[in-house]
Amino acid sequence: MTPGNSLFTNLNSVTFQLITSCNLSCDYCFQDACNVSASQGDGGGVADPRGTARTLMGFLEMSGAEMGMVFSGGEPMLVPVEWYEEFFGIMDGYVKRSGKKLEYSIQTNISILRPEIIDLFKSHGVHFSVHYDGELEDPKVLSKRRRDNIVTLSELGFPVTVLVVGTVESLKALPSSIDFFNRHGIRFYRINYVSSEGRGHQVSRIPPTLRAEAEFRAAFLASQLDFGTRDNVVLNKFLFYHNNVICGSTYSAAPRPQQCRAGIISAYVAADGYVYPCSFFPGVTGPMARAEGLSPLQGTQRAIALCEASHSYYDRKCPGCEALPICGEYCALSPVTDTNFMESFCNAQITLRRMMDENREITELIAKRFIEHKKTYPLDVPRSCGTRTTL
Repeated sequence: MTPGNSLFTNLNSVTFQLITSCNLSCDYCFQDACNVSASQGDGGGVADPRGTARTLMGFLEMSGAEMGMVFSGGEPMLVPVEWYEEFFGIMDGYVKRSGKKLEYSIQTNISILRPEIIDLFKSHGVHFSVHYDGELEDPKVLSKRRRDNIVTLSELGFPVTVLVVGTVESLKALPSSIDFFNRHGIRFYRINYVSSEGRGHQVSRIPPTLRAEAEFRAAFLASQLDFGTRDNVVLNKFLFYHNNVICGSTYSAAPRPQQCRAGIISAYVAADGYVYPCSFFPGVTGPMARAEGLSPLQGTQRAIALCEASHSYYDRKCPGCEALPICGEYCALSPVTDTNFMESFCNAQITLRRMMDENREITELIAKRFIEHKKTYPLDVPRSCGTRTTL
């Protein structure tokens, strides 16, 4: 890439798909990544650690920001320990020579935790962003093993945040999951959305009332726990309700694409050797650049622009929606071909707004307590887990 090119100059987070295989067979996986034949010692199709390091060093040379690097997959804990040893060896030398600041995270289902990787990850300050279903009976999701490994990480002092999978079973188990997080010092989690992409098209199966009740209960429990364990995205909806409904603040009635700045401050390096704005919709945006050399491709600016473009479906649907005061943003890339998916998603937000109306005093109390917490502890924000932390 030529020095004058502005692509990646503001990048502060890049996710690398190290492997496409996964050891679980989750029905809701948007990547369709499952390869149940993959074993802990066989991570077939693993990215080259030297190539990954070269690409990361290229990003660091181009960007003027401090960088966070995320190991992802598939399941990145299937990747052999030797891969990480070689990668860290290269990057340690580069960081020492360049003076660049680099932080590491890993997105994992945490069903695999090899003893030999613990010291290596500990010495490099690796943050764990864990996908968790709750303690379920389904043997496919290995609930007990994942739970035990989360306990181990906590006891060893690793920073852990959690993405709680938003399936029916996980939402029903959420109160016990929150209790588990709190008992083991996990401060931040997020009730994730399951995609309408991938196998199963799970989103349309999530009853809106169940999702809304789970979010309301999550906020209530966070307040009861003095916000020691919480989902900031859910709590921000309570702040929006306080500001826009209770206090009557002026807010825009026009729906707007969320300003995630994908492709500008964040990027995704896929196993196919290309760089995309984000990991969720690479097929929609198309690639921005080749990972080797980070040379931009024709259509790069279009790929970035698509992430924040206006979407006619939402622009028609949102203005008259009851949930607008607590919502008001949409991902311009989220699919609308499965309209039942959108009805389920939007109706959950409408139902949550109605619950807030019906429980206005409790909603106001939660919001005011969270406002006070934010004023008292302004630096108490999550490092990772895909959590929007500002209003």
